[in-house]
Amino acid sequence: MDPKDFLTIAKDLLKKDEVVNYRTAFNRSYYAAYNMAVILLKKSGVNILENATGHGQVNKYLGNCGISDLKEAQSKLTNLNGDRIRADYRLKNKTVEKKTNAFKAVSNAESIIKTFDRHSSQEKRQKIAEGIKIYNNNISSASKSST
Repeated sequence: MDPKDFLTIAKDLLKKDEVVNYRTAFNRSYYAAYNMAVILLKKSGVNILENATGHGQVNKYLGNCGISDLKEAQSKLTNLNGDRIRADYRLKNKTVEKKTNAFKAVSNAESIIKTFDRHSSQEKRQKIAEGIKIYNNNISSASKSST
């Protein structure tokens, strides 16, 4: 399955003026972007768990790979996830019931995915892998020196 299909669903949901559609658009937008991040990282040789832990791994690796636009995408993805949580679990939260905010979520997901697409070449995935290896080595060295 192509995770971008989730984004298509999110856009389709916004064609109908219903609160449930706006809330669901946040969810589908987040998962479109999140799953594209997982694909990019896995193609870069990074193991991402396929459970709730994977969300934290995606954030950690995108935020620490040393590539500024991926770090920015990670920050946007984190914000989108916060919106998704509000849409899915905070039923008294009215910000996720506004059509303009749902459109922003879809637009942010599109922007995030475009960033991931720009890094999909073998050469750029290698740079991601190298940056994450440096990050992991630094973490490993820091934990060894503190013991």
